[in-house]
Amino acid sequence: MRKFLLFAVPMVWLFAAFAAQAAEPGLTKNSIKIGIFGPLSGPASSFGEAELGIAAVYKDLNAHGGIYGRKIDIVMEDTACNPAKGIAAVKKLLSLDKVFMLHGGSCSDVVMALKPGIAKSGVPYMVATAASTSISKPLAANIFQNVPTTEAMARTEVDFAASKPGPKRVALVSQSDEWGKSGHDPAVDELKSKYHVTPVADVTFERGSIDATPQVLQLKAAKPSFIVTVLYPAPFAIFLRDAAKYGLTTPVIGSQAISIEDTAHQLRNPAEMNRVYVFYPMAAPIESKRMAKWRGIFEKYNPGVRLETSSLLGMGGAEALIAALRKAGPEPTRAKVIAALNGLHRFNTGVMANPVGFSPTDHAGAHGGAMIAYVGKKLVVIRHYAEAPK
Repeated sequence: MRKFLLFAVPMVWLFAAFAAQAAEPGLTKNSIKIGIFGPLSGPASSFGEAELGIAAVYKDLNAHGGIYGRKIDIVMEDTACNPAKGIAAVKKLLSLDKVFMLHGGSCSDVVMALKPGIAKSGVPYMVATAASTSISKPLAANIFQNVPTTEAMARTEVDFAASKPGPKRVALVSQSDEWGKSGHDPAVDELKSKYHVTPVADVTFERGSIDATPQVLQLKAAKPSFIVTVLYPAPFAIFLRDAAKYGLTTPVIGSQAISIEDTAHQLRNPAEMNRVYVFYPMAAPIESKRMAKWRGIFEKYNPGVRLETSSLLGMGGAEALIAALRKAGPEPTRAKVIAALNGLHRFNTGVMANPVGFSPTDHAGAHGGAMIAYVGKKLVVIRHYAEAPK
């Protein structure tokens, strides 16, 4: 109830701003205006690299002539991973900047706060990297989710943990917010329904906490064979730090939100990374030859910004939107773009591990993925524990 009251007033004027929009704003003979929003500042600013990567794809498109003679006009706004700031940012993009479509959102709490208003607006919206299953279920006709949902992520994590030989003693650590719950619940369901086991420990971590000692000690006492986490980058690094401090050496899986490169940079302890696996929806490690094109695009338009997995994670959505704009033809409308996205089936973005596809009844475009882990200083993509570095 408290959260509802907090956002009730902002959502009222957000709806009013949506209703006041012209039929097809943001479209001229020479340009298509796209509003990009994400956490460019604050403790979750590492997520904002996805928005920088998205903008880089559109800038690269412009450098190659645009779409039917139109260049992408980018308007970027910061949400700081804060729902109230996210509402303000999208209100500005729609009512003042009058964008044709929206792309962005790397924090599920922000996107969920925006979902009712954006759904009401009818504006085509491609989610950047926010993964909560509740974003695309229940379906909103104009909201499309390009990365695997937390449900797909959690089930893949559990399946990987269960592929480790021996007793299935899996423990869970999740954030005590909507995003954490959206990964926690399907993980528990996968364990019980597919493997007929109950987690040996199930602990929560409050966002903003700087000490994981209670959680680590509880897990150590449970003696798990694998720890599945649904944590943002900062609490994940804190958890790993305190696990090392108290001698908890169990293998750990990180969620899609985690950049394994940034985690290694924060820990500065290569030995600790040898037991860390991170859910990975990308086609290949970012330093590989296969990803050279995407690295080059990001680095060209973001000089001096350290490249991480999150830098490229949103690019698949940009490629999907570009494909939909082309399919919509030389005289696009919002309705045509939405119809084109609904007709995008098994589309190879070049960035993501699996093809992306949407339909009028399913806007969760990506399903499943693999794990990424360090072998020495090199990152490898693996799908079963038997492939894991020893």
